[in-house]
Amino acid sequence: MKRPSSTAIGAFVLGALALVASAILFFGGAALWAKKLEAVSYFDSSVAGLQIGAPVTFRGVRVGSVNGMGVHVNPQTYSFIIRVGMEIQPDTVATFGSHLKEGEDELIDTLLKRGLTAKLVMQSFVTGQLAVELDFRDGGRRIDVENKGHVPEIPTVPTDLQAITEQLQNVKLDKTVESLQKALDAVSTLLETPELRQTITELPALVVQLRTTLAAVETEVGAMSGTAQTGIKQTVGELNQTLVSLRSLSATLDKEVANTAAAARTTMGKADSALDGASAVLDPQGRTMVQMQRAVDDLAATAARLRNLSERVDRDPSVLIKGR
Repeated sequence: MKRPSSTAIGAFVLGALALVASAILFFGGAALWAKKLEAVSYFDSSVAGLQIGAPVTFRGVRVGSVNGMGVHVNPQTYSFIIRVGMEIQPDTVATFGSHLKEGEDELIDTLLKRGLTAKLVMQSFVTGQLAVELDFRDGGRRIDVENKGHVPEIPTVPTDLQAITEQLQNVKLDKTVESLQKALDAVSTLLETPELRQTITELPALVVQLRTTLAAVETEVGAMSGTAQTGIKQTVGELNQTLVSLRSLSATLDKEVANTAAAARTTMGKADSALDGASAVLDPQGRTMVQMQRAVDDLAATAARLRNLSERVDRDPSVLIKGR
């Protein structure tokens, strides 16, 4: 059997290596040469489920990955914190409108000033794997660690489960249980009172009586409703008749008022004529008043003559025989 040539084997291996290198450059070349920003966060709780290579997301969009984890110990208090290193890819952030004034190196510092924080979130409830979620939140906590280098620190916030746990820790369970026990004792004492037992015993009869009363009230209300409807119908009919009568009376009054106004206008015209005639008669410069004044003067002269004659007859009655 002929042995394969070492030259052919070498060429085959070199071709395979070249093919692998080409595939790596083709599928991951952009990621290999892309610029990445370093950041770090410190968690004071367990990070079980978080692994190197876990995604770092911003509101659901992957913007980087976890590239390292470690434990830091405080030698004075022996408290432990977990260091999580992250690689942020600025190429995943695109701007619309005008461009950002800050450069890529200052991007994380600018976001930190606006309240950027890191939070551990569950990727899957089945696998229990965690991811780091970046977002703008209030209450971010920084942890002072010596020799953390020049890598920017992203403050952290508690997970949802940790926040609930902290709230439960603030609840004083012993006092809550004691208050609950006192409330149960008070209820038990109340249930054991003779008055309450008697009330509970009489409650079924009271319910039956109440149902009977409600049925009687419903019957009375129905009867009253029918009577009330009949009375309302009669009242409405009488009101309609009254309105018709009022309309007829109003029309009659309108006619009477019109006739009375016409008669009044005629009477006022006659009164004006009479007043005009009276004014003409009573006018001192008028003809009638001058004639009446002359008649009065003549009567006065005649009366004076009769008075002289009467005086002469009284002195000498023979005047009537002799004349003058």
